[in-house]
Amino acid sequence: MKTISRTFYNMPVNCLFFVVLPVFYFLFVLAYNPFHISDFLSVGRDRFTLNLIVTSLILLGVVSLSRMLLFILRHIIDLNWSLYILWCVGEVVFAAFMFSILLGIGWASSYPYLYVLTRCFLYLAGILVFPYAIISMAVQLYIYSKRASAPAVDEKTLIRFYDDQKRLKLIVSSEAVLFIQAEENYVHIVHLDNGRVKDFTLRSSMRALEEMLARHGLIRCHRSYFVNAAHVELVKKDANGFALAQLDQDGIAPVPVSKRYYETVTALL
Repeated sequence: MKTISRTFYNMPVNCLFFVVLPVFYFLFVLAYNPFHISDFLSVGRDRFTLNLIVTSLILLGVVSLSRMLLFILRHIIDLNWSLYILWCVGEVVFAAFMFSILLGIGWASSYPYLYVLTRCFLYLAGILVFPYAIISMAVQLYIYSKRASAPAVDEKTLIRFYDDQKRLKLIVSSEAVLFIQAEENYVHIVHLDNGRVKDFTLRSSMRALEEMLARHGLIRCHRSYFVNAAHVELVKKDANGFALAQLDQDGIAPVPVSKRYYETVTALL
């Protein structure tokens, strides 16, 4: 099954989930009382309002932690749609479990705990299916519109980066790549995305990428670096005599150029 877009891992999208879901739950229950949930939340001497507020805060905490974890793991995991839906169901299940701890105490004399847990899950799933579906469709529509408005790119200039498990992680135009740096078992692909400098971390080795990078016009300038000569403004030496390539983007540290590759780099300027 097709993997989800990397946009779903971005923090703004995750913030949208952990803000909208608890707010929607609170307002929807307050306005419509779906499934007569007010009777269930009124346990404990008619504490409907208090229980509604507390369960909304529990939902906020659960979804916030889950979405922060998704953001942290964005370079490690690669979810398809089935796994992503399972992730969302997991959020609902865990939130329902936390609800059942709060409400199960009040209903302990009337219902077994498993019954309370099941009702918590069914209530949450029935309410939250709407914001989950709406946000996901909105993000997907945004992705489609962004792709449709993007200028046409020559397929021959695109570099496809695969990780060490042969999974496609990044597609970027060779013209947009500034430089690539090796760091232990990872490489940092520093590139331009709509005029903004981004650093994508890929689990791979420079040796595995070397032939492909050279084929797309990037040149090795150091044992741990490849650079795009089109973005190099000048090569200068520092006070210690080490050569550094100054790039044409503000805020980018100079890229080191070793003696072995100095003449090759300067010849292309």
